[in-house]
Amino acid sequence: MKRSRTQATQIAVSTAARKPKGIQACVSCRKNKTRCELLDTTTSPIQCHRCRAIGVHCSYEETLVPAVQESPSPPVSSPSHSKTSVPPPSGFRPRPDPFPSVMPPETRVWQFVDENHHEFIDWSAPMLAIRNLVRPPSANSDLANPLPSSSYPRETSLESILAPDQVQHLLEIFDHKYTPWINFKLIRQSNSFLLDTICCSIASRYMDCTSIDPSLKARLQGLAEDLIIKMIFNPRVSESIEAIQTLLILSLWEPIRGPENDGRDGRVLLASAVSMAMNLRLNQASARAEALRKIAQMNGGYMVEEDSVALNEMSEHARLWVSLTNAESMLCLGTGRVPLSRRSPEDQRSVDFPQSFVGLTDYRNLRLGLVSMQATITEEGVGLRINAPSEIDSWYDKVTSTLESLKRGRRLLLPLAVTLDHEQFYFHILHIYDGICRLLVLYNAFWEARVAVGHVPFGEVWHHRFLPHGVQVVPEWGRDMIQTSEAILVYACQADVELLGSAPDVFFQMATLAAGYIVGVKFLMHRRPGGGVLLGGSDLLLAQTATHFIRASRGPGHSAHKCALLINGMIAKWESRGTMEQRPVAPTHLTPPSSDADSSSSYYPNNSPLGAIPPELDFSAFLNTTMAMDAEFWKELQNPEFAIGYQ
Repeated sequence: MKRSRTQATQIAVSTAARKPKGIQACVSCRKNKTRCELLDTTTSPIQCHRCRAIGVHCSYEETLVPAVQESPSPPVSSPSHSKTSVPPPSGFRPRPDPFPSVMPPETRVWQFVDENHHEFIDWSAPMLAIRNLVRPPSANSDLANPLPSSSYPRETSLESILAPDQVQHLLEIFDHKYTPWINFKLIRQSNSFLLDTICCSIASRYMDCTSIDPSLKARLQGLAEDLIIKMIFNPRVSESIEAIQTLLILSLWEPIRGPENDGRDGRVLLASAVSMAMNLRLNQASARAEALRKIAQMNGGYMVEEDSVALNEMSEHARLWVSLTNAESMLCLGTGRVPLSRRSPEDQRSVDFPQSFVGLTDYRNLRLGLVSMQATITEEGVGLRINAPSEIDSWYDKVTSTLESLKRGRRLLLPLAVTLDHEQFYFHILHIYDGICRLLVLYNAFWEARVAVGHVPFGEVWHHRFLPHGVQVVPEWGRDMIQTSEAILVYACQADVELLGSAPDVFFQMATLAAGYIVGVKFLMHRRPGGGVLLGGSDLLLAQTATHFIRASRGPGHSAHKCALLINGMIAKWESRGTMEQRPVAPTHLTPPSSDADSSSSYYPNNSPLGAIPPELDFSAFLNTTMAMDAEFWKELQNPEFAIGYQ
């Protein structure tokens, strides 16, 4: 009999730095035939040294966990669950398990097709879950790295790959299609070889493949990869404004290398960029610029040339820093990781919403400020926890305040896409980000509420026990989540398809999370006793979203294409519901032999009070079934047969 995963792969926190001999090298190192070293087993998620350094996914993230010292614990007697755990490492926020006693790990995981590699999907971090679902099966390991060192000679200069006019053309493409997303003008030196190479690599997806050497893109990406690896492994030597901008760009736009590309973790790249920026004191740029402006005001508006030059430089550095913090927030929200960067009061003031639009022609600070505002509010909202039953009322007040604050940002954003005279698209697309911020705050509130209620006897409805200030709030949150999810997809479908193709990868993942939530709720309604239907045009909206993403895609490995395939897989799963059982059967292995089967069941009898609630109002089963806990639903999405006809 094989040992369980936790028995076979658990690593004690005090384990020596080297990887134990009994543990196989990670998938990425085996694929690239490189040395695999496990130097740090205290930081979650666990990664080998190579994967952590170059910012790629490591299979140890799912197969290795820090050991938890077992100690006898008394039966749970309060609404909240207490768990013995390793103290959380810096930068990682663990989430509680709402069903630790009745839902073993097997019911909370999603398994890829490859029998030798499993991806464990934690729905307490929904954005991270979507990224793991979008990541293709590692079974195609021979295709996952289409740029082996032997395929093409490794170049050492941009000029050896592209002619000067081609370089200039690609830089113009990047400036036109990608710079508006980062909201600052790229800071270039006399020789910006690294930055130019990365910009050309990203912009090359717009090159006409029929008129160029087929190997050109591969060689260009190979050069970019080599430069990034050198920079990551020698951060002190590479530390510069140019390197920071390069890491920021790569964290938002992953090079397209084919549909089987494993991808890299943009959060890791951004963390390196933030560390470099703090070492170069970019986080103080806003304060220094503000001080220079105050000096000028005291002198009646006069500023010496030296201070004027310094002010311009500090202003650009401040924009770069705020853009970094916004990008890190964007990539960390909903993943369980806490951003390293923080926005100072001076940062916030530097991008404050203008009191008047008269004479305002540069909208970069406007977008930086709107994103910064919503990100700051959302980070506070998703960090709200219920630590004791006595805190429920005050916790609910904070959640409500957070949602109201997000409404203010939405009100400021709403008219800009139709009232401003240029760059309207980039304000329209921010509605996707605004929507995902609200969805994640609601998602976190839903999760915390379910955890606070704890065990519910068979036949009872959990949200009837969660009554802050004596009010039922869960149905209202459920309706809000559906409306918000559908609004996200509407804004995505309304976006100009040509401009949408240059959007940062995370925007497509945000829309995919919204689509996944809608499909999950549709299954919830379908599987409830007596059946039910989620009224509306969600079927049409889901199909339109997938089609729109396919049209916006710049290639099979583009995030838009991969997200479209996942959404189509969800649609196929929903459309095949007639071939499945109409009512789910609780697996017998979920309940320990010594426990009462009735008390641990998450399904409701026909005479349940749940039947009296209109389907559009009832979200009580959410997080008990379907989207968060039904492993079988998500497991089958990666079945290759669902991708047929959508590639």
